This record gives sequence, C-alpha cells and structure tokens, in this order.
Amino acid sequence: MDLRQLRYFVSVADSGSISAAAVILHVAQSAVSRQILRLEDEVGGVLFQRSITGVELTETGHVLLERARFILREIESATNDVSTYSRGMRGTVRMAAPASAGRVLYVPLVQRFHAQFPQVQLELSEGTTDEMLRSLAAGTLDLGLVTEVDPREDVMLKPLLREEAVLLAPVGNPLSKRKSIVARDLPKLPIIIAPGLRRIFEERYGALRPVVQIHSSNPAAELTRSGVGYAVVPKSALSTPDVWRGLQGVPVRGLNTTRMMAWGKGRPASLAARALRAAVEQLVCQRIEEKIFLPV
Repeated sequence: MDLRQLRYFVSVADSGSISAAAVILHVAQSAVSRQILRLEDEVGGVLFQRSITGVELTETGHVLLERARFILREIESATNDVSTYSRGMRGTVRMAAPASAGRVLYVPLVQRFHAQFPQVQLELSEGTTDEMLRSLAAGTLDLGLVTEVDPREDVMLKPLLREEAVLLAPVGNPLSKRKSIVARDLPKLPIIIAPGLRRIFEERYGALRPVVQIHSSNPAAELTRSGVGYAVVPKSALSTPDVWRGLQGVPVRGLNTTRMMAWGKGRPASLAARALRAAVEQLVCQRIEEKIFLPV
C-alpha cells in the first residue's frame, strides 16, 4: 500500500466515479482503476461496488476511507511542519466548540491568529462533546472544547475554564427579579435545556424532566418568551443579546460546568495546532479577566 493508492482511493470515494477521479487527478482512467484493484488485492477485500452510474463504498471501503484520510492529513501536516522553518507557519487546523463558547471565542480567535499566522487555514465548527470526542479519536479534528469528560485513553484533556449556568425568565416575571436560583430547584420548574447541560445536572442531582430539550438558542429563547418554560443555558450564550432580548438571566447556583481543551492522544500535533492551542488559552485567560468565564 502506498500514498498514491490512498490518494486515488480517496479521490474515487469523494467523486463517486473512477472517471471523475481521473479528471481530478489528471491521470488516465485506466491508471486509477489499476491502482484501486491493487489496493483491493492488498487489503483483501472489495472497496467499491461498481455500477453504470458510478461506484459506492462497501463496508470495507468505509473502514479504509477513515484511515486513509487520517494518513494523508498526517503526511500533509508533517510536510507543512518541515517547510515551516523556511516558508512560515502553514497548514490547516480544525477546531470545534459548543455553540455558546464558540460565539464568545471564535471571532477574536480568528482575528488574532490570522494576523500572526496568515498562511494557516482555520476550520471552526460547533458540536456536542460526544461528537467532538469521536472526531478527535478519529483524527478528523485537531482541537475541541469539551464539557466535563472523564480521563480517556484516546484523547488528551486539559481543564481550561468554568462556566456558570443561567436561567432565563421574561423581564418582569417574579423569577427574573431573583439574585440566583438553586440548581436543586430546577425540577420544580418547566425547564428548557440542551442535552449536554441536562446530562451534567442529572449526574449531580438526579432526574430532570424538561418540558423541552433543545440544542438551538433561538427556539429556546422564543419558547421562553412565549411562556412555555424557562431556558437554562451557559452564561456565554448571553453574548448574543439580540437572541435573548426581553429575557433576564438569573445565575443557577451549583450548575457550574468545566470546559476542557481536548486533542488526540498518540500522534504528534502539528506546529499550527500547537499554536492554536496557545492562542485559545491566551484568549480564555482574557475572557476570565472580563468575568465572562470562571477560572478552573
């Protein structure tokens, strides 16, 4: 198995046909077919189901595709790192964070990082902790901001910040006038909450039966304004005041969450990925000083 075979294989998988891959790769169609056949012979299984409309990955093909992408990314990362000393930092770094934290961090992070490393491409996304852990373990993500994770064999974890939860109530509602609310009292109320925050509550205090469980901030805000219930969200979610207009945030005592910086274990991180880690830590320290986050 060599890198050319893997590149041809990934190109065929992405394009859906051998002829289209040949055009992309600027080689003859017969050359692509020959390399795919050799690869199938080496792995001992069929990688594609052929038809008149193109090709589809078999189960064996799906398994190999994930590994092939990882190997090719590692080769690209190594090449970029070696060339860094003569041409400056370059490459692609992929990071994910919860939606609320991403809204606080991503814009200033990109502005600062791009000013310092203009040739590094950042791919930023939002996701749940479970999604990020899967991607980190698979090597399709370089850095994640996950929430309260136990030690793992496949991912490195570094506590980064704590974040308090707030309950949102319409301005004028009796709850909106309180200085705080105790987390243990939440089951007595009609609560609107995201799955991740619900999981953390239940690990500490037992069952919580929200009237609505939802990821997105906009519907949670609309449901709260309409009187369906009270949204419980991380404090950083309030960084988008237009979404929460007409609502007052009340701190929830006993529901602080720890966000951890996470990256894959067992493989070297690129220089660009390490630089992004340092930039995230620096920015988080500033946000802690601004009282947006709490120190760990």
